[in-house]
Amino acid sequence: MGLRLLARCGPRSPSPCGGPNSRPTWVTCPHKYLAAGWSPSVGLPQGRVPPRIPLGLIVNPAARVVRRRFLEADQFWRGCLPEEAVCVTQSLGELDAAVARFRALGVCAIAILGGDGSLHHLVEALLRQYDNGTAPIVLPLAGGTMNGLARALATGGAPERVLKASIAALGRGVPPTVRSQYLLRVSDLSAGCTRYGFGFASGLVFRALQEYYRAPQPGMIDALRASVLPLRSALFGGAFFDAMNLEVSVAGAPWLPEHPHTVVASVTDNPLLWFRPFGDPLGDAPVFHLAALAMRPAELAPRLWSVFRGRCRHPRLRTGPVQEVTIRGESGYLIDGELYPSAESMNLSVTVGPQLRFFASAPS
Repeated sequence: MGLRLLARCGPRSPSPCGGPNSRPTWVTCPHKYLAAGWSPSVGLPQGRVPPRIPLGLIVNPAARVVRRRFLEADQFWRGCLPEEAVCVTQSLGELDAAVARFRALGVCAIAILGGDGSLHHLVEALLRQYDNGTAPIVLPLAGGTMNGLARALATGGAPERVLKASIAALGRGVPPTVRSQYLLRVSDLSAGCTRYGFGFASGLVFRALQEYYRAPQPGMIDALRASVLPLRSALFGGAFFDAMNLEVSVAGAPWLPEHPHTVVASVTDNPLLWFRPFGDPLGDAPVFHLAALAMRPAELAPRLWSVFRGRCRHPRLRTGPVQEVTIRGESGYLIDGELYPSAESMNLSVTVGPQLRFFASAPS
């Protein structure tokens, strides 16, 4: 998930894809952090000739672990990467500038140190600037709270170890083990824009994440609290389940006989820690996991954990691999932890997106 620890340091950056993003991953940060690397708005030091470098590192200073552990203490990339190879971005606009700079430097790989939302925004920046199949290999480093994507993509170890091992392997000329990963393409027909990512959710999951982000500095305890909101509402009452009905259609037919209150989709098999609600692994097929849930509170409460773990069988729950889904309703949605509220009725088309290349595992 993306994080907002620096939200008080400056104005929020607008979403580049129409409509507001209620909790951007990148926000303006204190100038002192720019000493950790160069800033696209400042550029390289005068007279410095940029070398050709195999790997560029983008650091999101708003990510929880990044600020707490690395920017204020251990900038582990110093000594293993030249200054020109490290970019501490202050905004989404600077993220695009960093990708453009690394493209000019001829990097073959880009590492991103941040949370899941940081990776979501990086892949969008890559797709804006590279033709299909020509983007650098991406190395996600675990710098957020959940780090579900880094784990799902097999680079979720200690970021200092993963980065240093990857740089050393590239320096020895060792070809990295690479996996090609399909993305989700989320076409927001109401807002008139398209976004890309790995995991999608709407309905009650969106409502739960709104609760999560109400914490000033959300962490693991807040995530656990948000995940059991359906159980608390079922046992003690509340408005959590109220007025949440989505229309979910695949190939023109309803995915469930009745309107679900929750829908999730993912191109990874294990999207987030304990949350693994899908069936068989996707393999290399150009499809994504889809799950929709219409269970009533009294039905869901005793089955919540089995739903999370993909073991529940119920007529108001359906999971399966699909290539496209249409979702409509009065809800916002999220992509990789980033919230996208809908100013009007939501009307989305979610399809299999393009592929990008990722380090398949951290080199030993």
